[in-house]
Amino acid sequence: MILDSLLFERLHQATRLAHRRLERQVDIYRPNVDVHNYRRLLQALWGFYQPMERKLAVLADHNLPSSYSQQRRKAPRLEQDLLALRMSEDDIAALPLCGRLPAIPTLPQVFGVLYVIDGAALGERIATIHFGGNNLGIGPSKGGSFFSSLSASHDPFLDTCRQDFIVMAEAVEEAGHEDLVIRSAIDTIECLERWLDHRKHSHVRNSMLMNSMRWNAQLESSYSALSA
Repeated sequence: MILDSLLFERLHQATRLAHRRLERQVDIYRPNVDVHNYRRLLQALWGFYQPMERKLAVLADHNLPSSYSQQRRKAPRLEQDLLALRMSEDDIAALPLCGRLPAIPTLPQVFGVLYVIDGAALGERIATIHFGGNNLGIGPSKGGSFFSSLSASHDPFLDTCRQDFIVMAEAVEEAGHEDLVIRSAIDTIECLERWLDHRKHSHVRNSMLMNSMRWNAQLESSYSALSA
């Protein structure tokens, strides 16, 4: 079984610290998380997954043993969740996209990327949302499709996707390219980390700018009233 292979054990050990950092970034269990915070997180994730999966789809015929299927992709699930959270298709299309994506010219690098974006990097604690007990009103069909697809009951390594990983893992191990897979996985996690951090700081800067503009408008209004 692929999940029992030495390659996956090495991947798990080599990326463990990066996984934990990413979990802190994608922490949906904080007491102060509200629907607006959750939607911003989905927006940022869409900005990474959409161009990354588009890039994988373009290269699928060269580096994947089968097509990068619609069933496997997570960007459509993120779009579905954002629509459920009252964003329009035009709003979603206008969201910023990550411009610094991992390189995937070879099969081992593709494998490292897929290990991350198919759910392994987000971890079971993050991927399994307690929909029944959360205070956001989120469920698998109500804004939680993306995270529910990463849960244990929707294991990305099962069914048809599992065969792709088995074939790739065997090819990578046979060629002795495990180190390249690990470097690619770590690079992918770090790219996602930087992107999420960038989007978080962009939101803070925009919020500060909007507050400053409102404060200046209030000052001008006050001065106008005093001058009248």
